[in-house]
Amino acid sequence: MRVRITRLEKPKDPLIDEISSDKGRELVHVFVEEPSVLEYGSTVESIKLKDEIKKILVKRGIKRLYKFQEEAINSIKAGRDTLIIAGTGTGKTEAFLLPILDRIIEDPFGGVKALLIYPTKALARDQLSRINSLASVVFGARALVFDGDTPEKDRKRLFKFPPPILLTNPDMIHVSLIHSAEFKKLLKNVEYIVLDDMHVYNGVFGTHVSYVLRRLLRHIEGKPIFIGTSATIGNPEDFSKIFFRRKANIIKTEDGRRNIRYHVFIRPSMRSRIVEAVLLVRECLKHDMSTIVFADSHKLVELIRRMGLRYGIDIKVHRAGLLPEERKSIERGLKSGKIKAVAATPTLELGIDIGYLDCTILLHFPPTFSKYVQRTGRCGRRGQKAYIFTILGDDPISQYYEYYPEDFFYQEYEPIAIDPTNDEIAKVHLIAMARDLPFKLDELNDFERKVVSRLVEEGYLRIWRKYYRCTRSGLKFLRRRMSLRGVGEVVKIYDARGRIIGTREMPMAMKELFPGAIYLHGGEIYLSIEFSESRAIVRRLPRSYDLYTIPLYYSEPRDFKPLSSNTVYGIRVEYGELNIRDVVYGFVVKDFKSGVSVREASLEKDLEYKFKTKGIFLHFPVNFEWNLIENGEAFHAIEHTLITAGETLVGASPTDMGGVSYPTGHIFIYDAFPGGSGITKLLYYRLEKAFKRAYRIMKKCKCLDGCPKCVYSPYCGNNNKFLSRRRALQIMETVLTGRLKEEYGYQKIEGKPIV
Repeated sequence: MRVRITRLEKPKDPLIDEISSDKGRELVHVFVEEPSVLEYGSTVESIKLKDEIKKILVKRGIKRLYKFQEEAINSIKAGRDTLIIAGTGTGKTEAFLLPILDRIIEDPFGGVKALLIYPTKALARDQLSRINSLASVVFGARALVFDGDTPEKDRKRLFKFPPPILLTNPDMIHVSLIHSAEFKKLLKNVEYIVLDDMHVYNGVFGTHVSYVLRRLLRHIEGKPIFIGTSATIGNPEDFSKIFFRRKANIIKTEDGRRNIRYHVFIRPSMRSRIVEAVLLVRECLKHDMSTIVFADSHKLVELIRRMGLRYGIDIKVHRAGLLPEERKSIERGLKSGKIKAVAATPTLELGIDIGYLDCTILLHFPPTFSKYVQRTGRCGRRGQKAYIFTILGDDPISQYYEYYPEDFFYQEYEPIAIDPTNDEIAKVHLIAMARDLPFKLDELNDFERKVVSRLVEEGYLRIWRKYYRCTRSGLKFLRRRMSLRGVGEVVKIYDARGRIIGTREMPMAMKELFPGAIYLHGGEIYLSIEFSESRAIVRRLPRSYDLYTIPLYYSEPRDFKPLSSNTVYGIRVEYGELNIRDVVYGFVVKDFKSGVSVREASLEKDLEYKFKTKGIFLHFPVNFEWNLIENGEAFHAIEHTLITAGETLVGASPTDMGGVSYPTGHIFIYDAFPGGSGITKLLYYRLEKAFKRAYRIMKKCKCLDGCPKCVYSPYCGNNNKFLSRRRALQIMETVLTGRLKEEYGYQKIEGKPIV
């Protein structure tokens, strides 16, 4: 970690003492994060800014800037694309805004000079007052928000009298380029494009936004300067080059923090993680501490709320899929102090101002170390003592970091991956680009030209006088795929009265909303009674309902086309394109409290979804002394642990990668999004580390032959059947030592796949 971490054997702290006194939990590790000071730069008087700005800074009591702020100002004023990597709350906004204001002073009424892009409209509106408090130093300078909530009369005024600074979000740019001629005129004089929280632009979303920026530049007359900010990007040079399609100057600094923070790993021994999270919330509230619980799925935060109500604790829920006003109400409550506890998915991971939190509880290790830093950065911002509690469970990642905590705290930030060669995303934006402004082939690269050729064949584009234009069919296609957050078809969720309550995206929707599925939403429990690729109908169940469901499914990889190949510990590995066929055929009903299976059921009709993606194809040797089932158990276990290890190395969420294994030693690990997200490409280049980490996960486990702590996966399509830790460990030892014995050899791929 980029701060000083010291292990504490017996921390003297009232809250930690009280928590450790509960015999139902064990404090496995306690670390303290010491305060650290950022390096200062030059005095304000010597910074290359206009006198008007210097006077205001001095008036506000700012005598010196941080060194990274000074470097960023100089870089931006020199006209260089700049990416600022600095900790949360260190002043990144001032670092990019001061040089922009320095330019606006010269021409405050010359139209929009700076376009500030935030990942969400909520975050843009949240930052508006802060931006305006700085912009007010310049006569005539003001910042306005342009998003879907901007009233029509305000839009007309904005187009007529454009502000020098405009705050918006990628979704609004995407829509406005297609439908608004006034918006495109507004852009022509833009000189700065700022993207705050750039670590968010990962995977599918990042690929979408990269294309939106490409389209945006076509309507700007000059060559604007790109500016990005983040606290946590592991590959800033490579990422900015792909994302901006230009090389950026990287400004880095260490994290700075005024307060002491305790990082506590807790293992509950007599209760579930969800119960433990609720009990920790209760302890924090006893000490009058505002608390947030982070979980990585909407189902989990709903379960936390449900369990909290049983203990008499009102834990609010904040997640995607809720109506905007519901989320805003929670944010206002947290900021005002009326709400003291909330369970959230990563929707509150970003920099939305939700007041001053004291405690962060993590139901699981976040999918990336960067997300851990982002989430835990939400507490202790006033300089007060802060607490971060991470709950360990019976899963491979928890067990790994329990044995190797240094691997967690002293790791580097993960790289960010996007895939500009995602066919499905490219299709959307090339059609949109033709709708924005018709284009010629010489604007495109070779990959894009191939996609455009297919779009013409499919009737989505047409050629007129060498220009490619959007057809009516193309416009219909766009209307069905306007979301930048995914690739698959969107399934709308209706209650029995026909009221829409939320949305999910394929193929995940099929695995959560199959007929008979128990679906949680807004603290309520629903039974899915009807499902298609466009909609699901659900019926509310009593809140006392104590069962939940998991899907039974299988995946079939087909038509693998290698793009590159490598050898890892003698194992042939290929990265390439493939087609996936997902089939949900049944489900398991489990008890909410114990997790014990109550029954299995088959669907009346299998649900099927096909998509093209990218992934890794591994060729392992089989043990000829084992039968087909025994080999299958080994490679199924290796598949699970490689994905688990990969998640810790490339920053993947638990559902970002899918896997399929064959008893003949063949394993596929693929991007779980249509078209690909780039995440398995990162894993492809880190497989050597993944092999070692997977081996350590299995080696350290003391189970007989497989358990949730080593080779089980909560997302296994066959409910964790056909798994053997011992056989998987034997194969991995053989591979890692490079000593293939006589009983080992290679076979052609055959047999049924195991998910």
